Amino acid sequence: MQSAWQWVAAFVIYDFCYYWKHRYGHEWRIMWASHVAHHQSEEFNLSTALRQTGTDYIGFVFYLPVYLIGIPAPVVITVGSLNLIYQFWVHTEHIRRLGPVEWILVTPSNHRVHHARNTEYLDRNYGGVFILWDRMFGTFKDERADVPCVYGITTGLKSFNPLWANFHFWYDTAKLAWRTRNWGDKFKIWFKAPGWLPADVEDHQSHDWRYPKFDPLVTVFAKAYVFVQFWLLLAAALWVQKTEADLPRVTTLALFAWICFAFYVQGVYLEVSANARKLEWLRLGLTVLLAGAIAWRWPDWASVASALLLYSAASAIVLLIELGTNRTPRVTSEVF
Repeated sequence: MQSAWQWVAAFVIYDFCYYWKHRYGHEWRIMWASHVAHHQSEEFNLSTALRQTGTDYIGFVFYLPVYLIGIPAPVVITVGSLNLIYQFWVHTEHIRRLGPVEWILVTPSNHRVHHARNTEYLDRNYGGVFILWDRMFGTFKDERADVPCVYGITTGLKSFNPLWANFHFWYDTAKLAWRTRNWGDKFKIWFKAPGWLPADVEDHQSHDWRYPKFDPLVTVFAKAYVFVQFWLLLAAALWVQKTEADLPRVTTLALFAWICFAFYVQGVYLEVSANARKLEWLRLGLTVLLAGAIAWRWPDWASVASALLLYSAASAIVLLIELGTNRTPRVTSEVF
């Protein structure tokens, strides 16, 4: 891979494979179950690009031809990274049309179509960098000024629970496979389009894409509390990833489970659930128990236990202060 043309060829070949991987990510339930997390957002901005699945263990097979024709692994990783970086920037509504570029490259305009749940826009524009593949294989759809894109999935997630976001379609598909009496359909449903159903199974979900945006009325305190907690937990998650090779495996798994549960509780808070405060107190109690277990079992990591105790104490104080105000919280639907 010494010549520029070889790198260009590798980049184009990778994007060609990406097109098919992305297309089957919408046409096979077993892949849509993973990819759906990226499409659940009812907003369309740069943060939508970061909404990625945690269950994609199948898509790699579409890149095997890149390796089999002799492109070295470091090159594949490099062009794949460039491909992904490019895709980040097309998740925006601020850039409208780019003229002749729309014919060659994936642009914000034609990627908005890809994320729209409008009936006329569904399952279109799969390209990563080049929109040429969609034009060649009949999956291109141009954005229409008179048909604004409405974002999200046709059934609506209606939840801020990140665990449910990653696993709800796996659960739905497994349930359908269990309900059908046809043994062929139990297998076939995983490789059919997401809208396909066995003949003996009824669809009880609403697929009206015009449903209202999921936007619960959240108190200012809940927004502020979750906002701060999110960044603290994100820092903790990054620290665990950086340190896990040195941590005892049991500690790593316990911290991972604790972080997952914490993100779940944050989602419950933003959904205005009556159980949110109880779950948060339960989480803080579990944090204290986790800190005690680490301090007792692995004294060398006492600093981690101390950090968890300090964190849980500070969080509890904030909750008690808010509880003691005895005021009706101001309610708003604006983003904090």
